[in-house]
Amino acid sequence: MNSIEQFEAGGSHHEVGLAIGSHFADAIHRFFDSYERLQQQLLPFYCTSAGKNYYQSFLGLHRERFPAYMSELEGIAAGAKRSFEEVFLVNLRGEFSGLMPPASQTGDTPVQGCTDCLVLTADSALIGHNEDGSPASFGRLYVVTVNLAEGPTFSALSYPGFLPGNAFGYNQAGILHTVNHVAPRPIKVGLSRHFLARTLLDSRTLDEAIRNITESDRASGFNYNIGSLSERRVVSVEVAPDRHHVREVQGYYTHTNHYFELNEQKQEITQSSRKRLKRSMILGRATPPSEPGHILALLSNRTDRDYPIYRDAALPDVDATLCSALYDLDSRELRIYHDHPVKEPGNYVKLSL
Repeated sequence: MNSIEQFEAGGSHHEVGLAIGSHFADAIHRFFDSYERLQQQLLPFYCTSAGKNYYQSFLGLHRERFPAYMSELEGIAAGAKRSFEEVFLVNLRGEFSGLMPPASQTGDTPVQGCTDCLVLTADSALIGHNEDGSPASFGRLYVVTVNLAEGPTFSALSYPGFLPGNAFGYNQAGILHTVNHVAPRPIKVGLSRHFLARTLLDSRTLDEAIRNITESDRASGFNYNIGSLSERRVVSVEVAPDRHHVREVQGYYTHTNHYFELNEQKQEITQSSRKRLKRSMILGRATPPSEPGHILALLSNRTDRDYPIYRDAALPDVDATLCSALYDLDSRELRIYHDHPVKEPGNYVKLSL
């Protein structure tokens, strides 16, 4: 059975990173050692002259703009007894690999997840999310609750060795979010999307959250779905290196892993993303979701056997749904489903927002 451990840490950014790295050292080692993208792409490119130049540019920029988050990463590396270069490269994976020459892009297929379904009506305020990724991540994800000496307390689903924020999370200021991978082209040297996603956990208002993720000098992009408890607002923000689009959600809205509001943005689009978006749009129109059960049924859909919404890495698809999340803004709760939400409806953990 899939499991997701919960862990609490507090103190300075470095102390938090150190605690997370120490506690999850085994998971970090297993993940890094088996992560083909790190071993076959990122590290070999880092060892080239061009790779070292790019690395130093990213390093200087992030030390200048995000010193606290760099301190967190240094703590994670020290706690796990893993080189800082590896930890930083993993958190640059979308940008660093995008700068490689095509001949260097070998190994595993980049992550192609996830799926989000958003509802805001007079009666419901919901965000549903399937966290999709490599099946190798089963049993290695964890939820960290962080009490920093400065900034709001937050909880976030995390991958081993990654900054919190690039999956989903929420903070005591009432800001909650999910993240979807997108693949803008070209990539440039700039601020990593993992660092920008981390800012959401420190944001105190929805407008501040939007400003933070659309900070200038971006290297790549994500789709961010953000809710505010106090404002009862939900937005979906497509962010590319040089542009962004904010969609204020009213009624039903869905997003997968490509830009369609920024429809002129150059990008890579997978068949899975196209098929999941089409299916979730059809289902949403046929039965407009109005309660949590509707969202869970939609996220669980496997009508398209080749490219289902709820994924199991059965070819031709390559990713799996690692867990599902459902935020209910009105009930102020988050449910994280470890397995298929319809087949295993009782297998979840409930967190208060």
